[in-house]
Amino acid sequence: MIDIELAKKEFDKYVSQFNPDEGRIKLKIEHIKRVANISRKLATTLNLDEEHIRLAEIIGLFHDIGRFKQVALFNTFSDKDSVNHAELSIKTLFDDNLIDNFKIDDKYKKIIKVAVLNHNKPRISASLTGDELLYSKIIRDADKLDIFYTICEYDFESIFWYPDFSCEKISDTIMNQFINEHSINYVDIKSNADVILAFYAYIYDFNFDFSLGFLKTKDYLETFANRVKQNFSSEIVGQQVDKVLEISNNYLTSCKS
Repeated sequence: MIDIELAKKEFDKYVSQFNPDEGRIKLKIEHIKRVANISRKLATTLNLDEEHIRLAEIIGLFHDIGRFKQVALFNTFSDKDSVNHAELSIKTLFDDNLIDNFKIDDKYKKIIKVAVLNHNKPRISASLTGDELLYSKIIRDADKLDIFYTICEYDFESIFWYPDFSCEKISDTIMNQFINEHSINYVDIKSNADVILAFYAYIYDFNFDFSLGFLKTKDYLETFANRVKQNFSSEIVGQQVDKVLEISNNYLTSCKS
């Protein structure tokens, strides 16, 4: 049996050592808790039983738990400039034995490990089947839905990877990837302007009708575009974001949900 109330208490105990009032840490704690809640809602729409709904919820609590060490060690949320945060989450949970505090049944541990490791990959591993595939899809969708909320509601500087917002333009490489490939290769991101499209590209990677329907009821894409134009000084960036917003809205309109 998965004890969600125990899990929440143990999560709070763990993150309390990382200055939870600091902007980026606070952002990540609140993000994780919302992702756990969205995961629960999504799993409920799939008619899973209560135990498996709780499994989805606890994977939400675990998916970014390595972020706190990432910021403490490297002062960034950029994986390409530090370490893969999903792998660091697994190291924290399993190599450092944090998972033991959560009293998780052994039968769920591989599913948790696989789902966490796949939540931030460009694509889910093609070899996954059954519950490993299902929970990888759930956490990916829940994570992305809340990232859209985060980029609209939180301190703008805390969202981005770099301190510089004087970028002249989104690079041609990143624009072409978004338009033609419907994905972003993170190794090609060189500036905060490029990071903008890392967020917008999430629209191409939802797995459930619930997720597309949820996004269509919100104004996240427009709100974020306005925030970008207010905070980036380059007119070119603003023009590029208007184009990206048009492409994104056209794509969502074409999707059934």
